[in-house]
Amino acid sequence: MTEAHDDCCTHVADDERLALSIEEGALLWCMRMQVVGMKRGVGAATRVDEILEALGAPSASACLKAFMVALSRGCTRMIEVRCICQPRLDADERALLDVLCLAQAMRPFEALLLLRGFVTQGSADEALRAAESVGAALAQAGCFLPVPEEEVRLLAMTQAAPTARADLKSLH
Repeated sequence: MTEAHDDCCTHVADDERLALSIEEGALLWCMRMQVVGMKRGVGAATRVDEILEALGAPSASACLKAFMVALSRGCTRMIEVRCICQPRLDADERALLDVLCLAQAMRPFEALLLLRGFVTQGSADEALRAAESVGAALAQAGCFLPVPEEEVRLLAMTQAAPTARADLKSLH
């Protein structure tokens, strides 16, 4: 995973984070902070714990860490994660948030399809289990992520289509 620290100073009107729900914003910040911690050797766990505790979901912290570890273990390509002060969302960050939203909404098929755009099948399964645990911890705290729109389903299907066809030995 990478952490980008470019174009951090923009106007509030350009801040894409403002369109996120509070829960999504907190998860985005936590994912970004965990990547900063991994890349720079900075202790991020306490800060992430504090944010999720403030949401009332302290048990989500370990689950989110497991999600990020599964992603980093099975990367099939570099996953773009921006620095915590970056006002724009990268497409990868949006997809990771969508995975968490889909997992909480009990739509594992679509979540797995999105995950397969980043990681191996084994890591995708592991990341999905962790994402479902994040969703459950948030739900227990009364925090619900917005259900991704239909476009996410279409994106997931188109991302998976070439891989699925490549795995087939013959078409009947």
